[in-house]
Amino acid sequence: MKTTKINPIDKTSVYVCAGLVSGAGALLLNVLPLLFGAFAERFGLGEHQLGNLAMAMNLGFGAFGLASLLWIHRLSWRVISALSSALVVGAILFVLRNPSYQALLVIMALAGAGTGALYALAMTIFGDSSQPERAFGFKLGIETVPGALLLIVLPVAVAPVWGFEGMLITIAIAMVVMGILPLPWVPRRSERQRDAAGAQVRIASAESRTIVWLSLVASLVFLTGIMSVWAFLELMGKKTGLASDTIGMVLALGFLINAGGGFIASAIGLNVGRFMPVAVVILAELLGLVALAQFASLTSYVIGVICFLFSIGFVLAYTFGVMAEFDLSGKLVALGALCLSLGAAFGPAIGGFLIEAFGYSAVLVFSGACSVAVLAIYGAAVLRAQLAFQRTQAAGSAVMSGV
Repeated sequence: MKTTKINPIDKTSVYVCAGLVSGAGALLLNVLPLLFGAFAERFGLGEHQLGNLAMAMNLGFGAFGLASLLWIHRLSWRVISALSSALVVGAILFVLRNPSYQALLVIMALAGAGTGALYALAMTIFGDSSQPERAFGFKLGIETVPGALLLIVLPVAVAPVWGFEGMLITIAIAMVVMGILPLPWVPRRSERQRDAAGAQVRIASAESRTIVWLSLVASLVFLTGIMSVWAFLELMGKKTGLASDTIGMVLALGFLINAGGGFIASAIGLNVGRFMPVAVVILAELLGLVALAQFASLTSYVIGVICFLFSIGFVLAYTFGVMAEFDLSGKLVALGALCLSLGAAFGPAIGGFLIEAFGYSAVLVFSGACSVAVLAIYGAAVLRAQLAFQRTQAAGSAVMSGV
């Protein structure tokens, strides 16, 4: 396990401002159901076409998340955030020109590239924390709040007055507020301090890569299952007769619950271990999927959405936390953005196919199967982490007894 001194990232002001940058990176994903609903009405797109747009956006997200390994520690973090935010704003505003479907695919890929760079940056900043589960819980909580607010404001206050154009302009303004305005309080570069010569680091490094990759795979599978349902929650509600503003309020409430999940994970940390909290929350998520599969009223829809969305920030706080703790180089943590992008790219595409071929129940079953697989993969990572820690302690005791 890596040895990390208290880092300047572990301050409330940095947590909040870096969390807003992270929120800018996640914003398009967070408002995806409303954005898809607007695109479907404006451009006459079907579920499969919407899934392809999500794939284009998230492949761009993933490409820049992966490329960030080359420059995330070389360029100023403030410059990265400002340029990435500007790219997203430009792409969003270009949609106002009513592009063709093919052009829309390119635009969404560019917007995804900008948000991917922002999210990889936030992953790197919070990965510097000496308490990664708490840091990522806070990050995942605060980055959700702006999306929740927009899920309320866009369908209730913006769309009825200013329409489709007003929605896009509001999203662009939100990108500037979150991705650029907080930058004076965001560190310019990493100040992570590591003891690279210690025997404990050498012992842990032989196993740390396996733990990191297991946590990355768990995050990827989890996000694929989540996004396969999330992208179509609004359409799922509309198919059963719920109004758009009602759905928006439910999704906003669910998003606030999701933020609460992240903050609760931050508060719990490792007080009750790593595996049990995740197992309990995934069980609650599965119950939410069952409620969504059977809902015939607003009440059951609300229960299903809340149980489903609560799990996102909570589970990712722990999978990202393990990854950050055992990422001895401090670089692989940025690949969390790649996991998010690939899950968000393939999840809606798979979801759109399953819905058109077999109906909404099929995508709910798929999401549940992903969560069960996540529990097994994450459990393997936690077990390896415990064994690595025990071997490190035993090695340290042997060295002390030989002195």
